[in-house]
Amino acid sequence: MKFKIISLFLILLIALVGCSRVDPLEEVLQKGHLKVALRSSPAVFYEHREGHAGFEYELVKAFADHLGVELKIVMADSQQEMEQLLENGEVDMVAGGLGRTRLLDERFTLTNPLLETAQMVVYRRGHYRPKAWEDIEETTDLAVLSDSRQAEVLRQQQQENPGLSWIETHDLAVTDLLKLVQDGELDYALVSAQDFNLNRFFFPRVGVAFDANAEASLVWMLPEAAENSQLASAVNGFIVYADSVGKIEEVRERYYRHEKHLEYVGAPLFLRHVRNRLPRYEDHFKMAAQKQELDWLLLAAVGFQESHWRQNAVSPTGVRGLMMLTRRTAGELGVDRLDPFQSIEGGARYLRHLYDRIPDQIQGEDRLYMALAAYNVGYGHMEDARRIAESRGYDPDRWEDVAKNLPLLTQRKWYSRTRFGYARGNEPVAYVENIRRYLEILEWHQRSQENFLEQLEERAARVHFETAFRKVPPMI
Repeated sequence: MKFKIISLFLILLIALVGCSRVDPLEEVLQKGHLKVALRSSPAVFYEHREGHAGFEYELVKAFADHLGVELKIVMADSQQEMEQLLENGEVDMVAGGLGRTRLLDERFTLTNPLLETAQMVVYRRGHYRPKAWEDIEETTDLAVLSDSRQAEVLRQQQQENPGLSWIETHDLAVTDLLKLVQDGELDYALVSAQDFNLNRFFFPRVGVAFDANAEASLVWMLPEAAENSQLASAVNGFIVYADSVGKIEEVRERYYRHEKHLEYVGAPLFLRHVRNRLPRYEDHFKMAAQKQELDWLLLAAVGFQESHWRQNAVSPTGVRGLMMLTRRTAGELGVDRLDPFQSIEGGARYLRHLYDRIPDQIQGEDRLYMALAAYNVGYGHMEDARRIAESRGYDPDRWEDVAKNLPLLTQRKWYSRTRFGYARGNEPVAYVENIRRYLEILEWHQRSQENFLEQLEERAARVHFETAFRKVPPMI
């Protein structure tokens, strides 16, 4: 009887303690801030001159705003450090490019996935390219981060290919692996498509060897005890909502839309000149754009399309200078077109003039693209193309429709009916498309960490390759 009374007392005590325990969400709301562990990476979080940025940072910030609390960031150098911070109760949540794994699922509370991303084996361009797991020899180095989704994929793959072996590291980040592959110190690495695509600008010699035929779910982590908490429900509810209204895709598009432009022929040259030539003119692009209420990155993109940022550029038709102004236009603007700074100022004023001339009913990107086309082919020819578009049943106020009709200015059947006659109408269409590409990449580059490569070099100098990795042997 006494034993039953004690047992009943213990049950009531446990129930009372359980009831008095404050839910993690309540704690966050009482404190007025959400403390999140992040790590510095172009895919997660970085600082630049205009503030903080990063794909996961923006979504974490949106979640904190959703709760109506301040976001407090705790920086960590590795996944291990983030896990330790979470286990010690020093942060409420972790976000750091984490792929769902069985081990993490057992130790922590994982959220709904933010997105799914493919896995790929990367190699150094110009070296031997394996086409499948069987092509990776034991004498070569295939690297992954320890306890990552990639390490889990390799363990699963080893069941089918017992001869497969690799090396793992707790000390490095994905960007370190990519740098080691680029420098020829590693043969291969298994990384997510998301990490590869966001970092490929920094590692142009790293290419995709083959698709690993495996997915990774990008997740956030909460403490294990938060599994059935209101905080877990709030995070998962936010992720579901953000996905349903397109918020996750909107942020992803902002950070990854440059991907599709990095494959075209002119991209490598452009990326090289972004580093080497643009810094000479950046301040003046900014000043000229500000005066004309234009985006300085747009103006810089126009300058590259015109001259590759060369102040003495000359075209076969006689236009000259960094912004390739005609003698007549430069005279009307009162600028010396061979002076790069006057050329930029003149180009900005001329583009603004064309933008303001576009009919009022045309707004947004349609207005901008038509102004760019007019900068290339002349305002009169652009208006001729609009009239042709209208006569053929197209919308003359949509750039997409006008672009379909500009090439007709090369055909006598059509240019003979226009006011300004023949024009190489294919050129302004390609011109606008190129500037859009350059602008996309410039916008992404501005969001990227300006001192990222310097930090990477510093970290690489501190790493001892011999001790940074541990070997996972083959099963046979």
